[in-house]
Amino acid sequence: MTLWLAVMIVGIAIDLITSNFIFFNFSIGAFFAICADLLGANIPIQIFAFLAIGIVSLIISFKYLRKNFKNIPKTYPYENEYVGKTIEITSDVGKEGQVFFEGIYWTVQSDVPLKSGDTAVITGISGNKLIVKRLEE
Repeated sequence: MTLWLAVMIVGIAIDLITSNFIFFNFSIGAFFAICADLLGANIPIQIFAFLAIGIVSLIISFKYLRKNFKNIPKTYPYENEYVGKTIEITSDVGKEGQVFFEGIYWTVQSDVPLKSGDTAVITGISGNKLIVKRLEE
C-alpha cells in the first residue's frame, strides 16, 4: 500500500509542477490499486488494476482534452494589429526578404518580387513572417 500511495502522490506532484495532466491518470490507477490492496488482492491483481485503470483513464481524458482544446484558433498577438497596415519597401526584395517595420526587422513573403520604393500591404502573418501584397497605385 505504501508503494501505491507514493506513486499516487508523485503522479499528482508531477502534474501540479508540469501541468501535463498525464500522470494524474496513473494516480487514479494507484488509488484503485490501494483499494484492491485493502480488499486483500494480491500484487499481480493490484498491478493489473493500476495499469488498467490508469490506461483507461488516460484514454478517456485524452479524448476529452483533445475534443475541448483541439479547435482553439491560433492567434498571434500582432496579427489583428498589423493586418491592413502598409510597409514602404526600402530595398529590393524577391519573393522573400527582410524589411524594417515598426522598429523590428521582419521577414516578408510576397507572391511577386518587390522593388525599392514599392508600397505593400500586410495581408497576414505566417509564423514570424509578414505576408504582404504589393499595393497597386
